[in-house]
Amino acid sequence: MKFEGWKGKLYWTVELITLLAVLQLMWIGLTLLGLVLFGITPATVAMFTTLRKRLQGEDDLKLLVKTYWKTYKLELISSNKIGIIILGIGYFLTINFQIISLFHGMTGLLLLTFFMTISILFCIMVLNIFQIYAHYELPSIRYFAVSILFSVAYPLQMIGSIVGLAALYLIFSWIPGLLPFFGVSLTALFLSWMSSHIFKKKTEAEAQIKAGHYPNEGVTS
Repeated sequence: MKFEGWKGKLYWTVELITLLAVLQLMWIGLTLLGLVLFGITPATVAMFTTLRKRLQGEDDLKLLVKTYWKTYKLELISSNKIGIIILGIGYFLTINFQIISLFHGMTGLLLLTFFMTISILFCIMVLNIFQIYAHYELPSIRYFAVSILFSVAYPLQMIGSIVGLAALYLIFSWIPGLLPFFGVSLTALFLSWMSSHIFKKKTEAEAQIKAGHYPNEGVTS
């Protein structure tokens, strides 16, 4: 059944809110199912994969839930390889920060500057890696490099994502009751939406190149 006008917009809004709440509950449940450590990465990958389907036009709740569960099972091992590396890097940075804090003067300043640079790159990588994972099939180690290059190639998208995340943080701070139902799902939806335009343009450009049509080629006489 399709609705027109304000009824259609209301239905679309209710449907999206329902989807986000269901995905959030699935994310919590499947993260716990994997004992948190081994569940959070595949649950997050499944979240981004499902929301990518939603942004591409799939709006059947049952199919999206099946996509989530199927992706979780399929990526349980592969995604955990990335999760372990992320956890290892995060632990390494934490230990190094404690060591750097012991230095003072110019040496301490230089080490702190270097540490902050690496930490920012790490945060950028984590911000993008699940979106990249949901869109491309790459060797595990390449996801890390591509995630950083994605931000370098599209700085406006990166800035917009950071501003949006700050806004979401303020909203959740004002209304903390939203966190258990929409904290992860709404954040993932926003990040997926921010990058979806770029992925769409890249896909269209790649399709044109494969077909022998180059979008920037001039008209020859």
